[in-house]
Amino acid sequence: MCFTRTKYYQALVAVVLLFILIITFSIKNKNQSYISLIEIEEATNSNPRNQNQTFGRIFDIDLKYVLNNGDMCEKDSNILALFIVTSYFANTETRSSMRRIFTREDLKLLNFRRVFLLGEAPADKFVNQKEVEDESKMFGDIVQGNFIEAYRNLTYKHVMGLKWAKDYCSNAKYVIKMDDDIVVNVERVPNLLQSFKLPKSGNFMAGYILKNMFPIREPANKWYVTPEEYDQNTYPLFVSGWFYVTTPNTSAKLVALSKTTKYFWIDDTYITGILARKLKIRHFDISQYFAVHAEYLNCCIQDVRNKHLDCDILVGPNGGNSNLFYDFNLAMNICDLKLCKARTKSINETCVAERKVYFGRGKAVVENYKLH
Repeated sequence: MCFTRTKYYQALVAVVLLFILIITFSIKNKNQSYISLIEIEEATNSNPRNQNQTFGRIFDIDLKYVLNNGDMCEKDSNILALFIVTSYFANTETRSSMRRIFTREDLKLLNFRRVFLLGEAPADKFVNQKEVEDESKMFGDIVQGNFIEAYRNLTYKHVMGLKWAKDYCSNAKYVIKMDDDIVVNVERVPNLLQSFKLPKSGNFMAGYILKNMFPIREPANKWYVTPEEYDQNTYPLFVSGWFYVTTPNTSAKLVALSKTTKYFWIDDTYITGILARKLKIRHFDISQYFAVHAEYLNCCIQDVRNKHLDCDILVGPNGGNSNLFYDFNLAMNICDLKLCKARTKSINETCVAERKVYFGRGKAVVENYKLH
């Protein structure tokens, strides 16, 4: 069957129109892609601190800040201390407790800054990445790295925090590393910092000193360490990762040394012990300001509220109560107004409290188990 002349021209026109449409669409997409690349490049150049860039290799990963907020310390030359707070991805209640009692502006009045250190947790059942991104946009205090949240990954998080401190807040006089399940009497921290007599080298750590500790070789134990992971019989002297004070300069040296020192998953032992010993960092013991049980903090709260007795505790665990940071600091405001009397006996000698256990989001499960 042959085409008529009319049908031939109609087919030719259709082919030409289709060709024009294809060319137009291709040019449009090319221009859009070109514009997008320019916009990305301009955004990166205008504020590189907030982009998801690779900032260096940490052990076996190329560290990227998934969320950064790198402008936290910009244009401030009078920062007394930066708090780097290791926090689990889904611990939104704990972070909220800390923010409610000390907002970002409240901390600025004390010449403090604070960032929360997170990893990624795509499988978390309670909080998703979008919610963490929204939290970051609202408060501007989240620093998130491209590693999975896991107990054995805490060293990544710890080193990331020290790296962030030296990269983005080197103008702070001190760096205070703490965990988000630790309660700190924030108003008393400046007095603590003023009490330090720094060595001429400036390399120091102040915290709860732990010594004569040894690796546990029992496989059933949570803290089991294999000889391949750590081949010595004892750990070097180190300070608890609950709360310790150092400087941006010391932080930078620790980060640099971590690049050539074998990874070890117990983060405070690794950083404040193994690395610190190699750098000959001097340790200061401030354990007299610590409580090892949350009940002591609750006793302090009751004594302040009922008797206006001052509290001699600066640092302690929250015992699973995510609101204790708020309650403790709220009570201590009474003493900060000079309305409290000095204690004649320490809280450790007078505290009588009920042991409370907080199970968080977990649910009790009752099951039958065969014993043999």
